[in-house]
Amino acid sequence: MAAAPIRAIIGRFALDFSQQTMEDVLHEMPFAFGAILSTGTTPRYLRGIPQEHQQWFISSQIRGCEYAGVEWQSLAPVDEELIERMRECEATFMEAVSRLEWKRSIPYAVRKRWYLRHLRFWNDYLTRYRINLYLSAWIPHEIPDIIIDALCKLRGIPVAYFGLSSIRDTSFIERDWEESAVQLGVRYTELLAQTDPATDPLTIPLEERFDQRYRALVMPRGEVPAIEQQEVDVPYWKSVRRLVAGNPFGALMRSVTYATPRGIARALQTWQRRRRVAEGVAFYNAHAVEPDLKRDYVYMPLNFQPEATTVPQAGGYADLILTAELLHATLPPDVLIYVKEHPRPSGPEKRTLDFYKDFAAIPRVRFVPRSFNTFVLREHCRAIATTAGTAGFEGPFRGKPIFLFGHCFYQFAPGTHRIHSLDDCRAAVREIFTERKTPTLLECRVFLKAIEETCVHGVLDPFCFNVSHLSQDENAKNCSRAIIDELRTIFKG
Repeated sequence: MAAAPIRAIIGRFALDFSQQTMEDVLHEMPFAFGAILSTGTTPRYLRGIPQEHQQWFISSQIRGCEYAGVEWQSLAPVDEELIERMRECEATFMEAVSRLEWKRSIPYAVRKRWYLRHLRFWNDYLTRYRINLYLSAWIPHEIPDIIIDALCKLRGIPVAYFGLSSIRDTSFIERDWEESAVQLGVRYTELLAQTDPATDPLTIPLEERFDQRYRALVMPRGEVPAIEQQEVDVPYWKSVRRLVAGNPFGALMRSVTYATPRGIARALQTWQRRRRVAEGVAFYNAHAVEPDLKRDYVYMPLNFQPEATTVPQAGGYADLILTAELLHATLPPDVLIYVKEHPRPSGPEKRTLDFYKDFAAIPRVRFVPRSFNTFVLREHCRAIATTAGTAGFEGPFRGKPIFLFGHCFYQFAPGTHRIHSLDDCRAAVREIFTERKTPTLLECRVFLKAIEETCVHGVLDPFCFNVSHLSQDENAKNCSRAIIDELRTIFKG
């Protein structure tokens, strides 16, 4: 029996390098229909799908439910059963809207209206266009991707996307962000069972890039991952200078808009946001103390927010304060929690004065100065607590157990304790502080071997591709082959 024609929602293959990947896929496996979620202002039609069977959705237009030409009353209505089954998605969506709050606050009523309209549109769309695949370049964490992902899972429609790793040019084909790279966990278990515990770690062969990463990870001085070495947030005045130098007329016209009532209101809102950020920073700095490295402590480096490593990957722990409170309730009474702010400034709605006050109210939490070396804190801690941050992948290579309050590829790594409940946290504390269990270098080397055997040698996230050692053609070839193999598994017939 022949496989059904592929009718897909295709998300985030927008830039040249990722669009080339998608077209390589379509060259070998043409789709019958494609709904394309993309950035930019005009469609860039894909070869491999008839142009009349492509529908383009531009992110900047649809985030706020601006679906041009839609007759809303012609769409299937939303009922209580669907709303109740999508409650978890709704909670994630409401939190994810904060990604849009870098210039304005979005009230609850507006978020709720957006959610219900997106839900109605895409619930109808899946039926109307007989969608049988959702393929995304990266983990669904934007708007409306979160809703599409949840609806597809609810209906049993296959989902596939590229999950990131902490190793250059390395990702995974995943189908569910909560399960992450299940193939990695399976292979690691198999390899570990086949390995003699007396084996010298260095005798386990690794490709050069994995061997180099291993040798860097086992060094106490640490190494900042390549993706974190690039400039992501350009300082405000630097961006202004770039605009003036590159487009003087455009800069002049933009400055004129600030003389209008709307421009004045916008400038006032900007000033208020900056003031709130400054208050939070001042509080953190005033309460930061030089850490006593001789004390027992758990190191908790904060995530940048808003980003996928908290929403959705942290699940119920998107509010980082919850993780510190859970640790405080279960750790031995003499163990401190050293909290260090992320080097990249988070969104103003995520780092308020109240956020830092709530952290500081936890008795054994201590803020660490931003300038203090993160790798020194890692070297002297008893364990690391994180929600899918890079420190959670690096820690085991230095013998540090992990409290993982989230879902990501290294949840299967040695010494990593997945914390979903109070009992999980208590069990992890017992293993770490009473039984003193720690990950070994042999286990870590085997874990890298499992990554090598299950990963995709390529990336589709633009920030990862910025630091890639692969050419665009090499990256497209590797990523497209991985997608084709996955699709053949999904649509085998």
